[in-house]
Amino acid sequence: MSKKREAIFVGIGILAGLALSGPASAAVQQLTATPTTQAFYVDGQQMLFEAYHIHGNNFVKLRDLGKAVDFGVTYDAATNSVHIDSAQPYQDEVQSVAAVTEESVRATLAQLREIYPTGTVYPTPYRSTSGGPYHRGTHCSGWATLCSDAAFGNLPWRRVDNPSWNQIRSGDLIRYDNSGNGHVVVVISKTDEYIKVTESGLNNHARWGGQYFKWWLEEQPGYALYTRYPE
Repeated sequence: MSKKREAIFVGIGILAGLALSGPASAAVQQLTATPTTQAFYVDGQQMLFEAYHIHGNNFVKLRDLGKAVDFGVTYDAATNSVHIDSAQPYQDEVQSVAAVTEESVRATLAQLREIYPTGTVYPTPYRSTSGGPYHRGTHCSGWATLCSDAAFGNLPWRRVDNPSWNQIRSGDLIRYDNSGNGHVVVVISKTDEYIKVTESGLNNHARWGGQYFKWWLEEQPGYALYTRYPE
């Protein structure tokens, strides 16, 4: 193993040990994440990581490290586990269209609910690379895009103005105009009368279980749907 990879893996082990220690684990939900202002370099070349400052430490995506240093990172959805392979080169994760179903989307949202229960601060502003309408989203748009990227990966976005009720599916984003710049929510489930959603307010805290009635949404100006399911 190269010295560069060895240093990275030692760092990962240290961080994992800190994260799993008793006091740190008990307080994890009380920590606040803010975008870091520090620069990162690999072999003298600056890397533009999505990084957050949490409790005095910088945190970056494991996949970003894998790509920069060139080691394998894979996710096993069946066991909800991450695998690191120092002997394999990094490969981008490609989201399969066939792999995305409403069931898989709801499962992803359920996992997010465990990580960010109601009242939890999520990483903000969320910097998305999926090319969606809110790639630098804060508040409701940042949370909605974070949820969408987790469920749909790199699948393309599509906007539907004044959608019919039967077009709405789990994981879709619903937006409408309000007294501010508008509001956007993430659909968890749908009945004939309402959608159940997750959303965020201006305080950047996740909220789960809110309901929006069909008749009310269809009367709102700017009512639109953002979906990533294939046509």
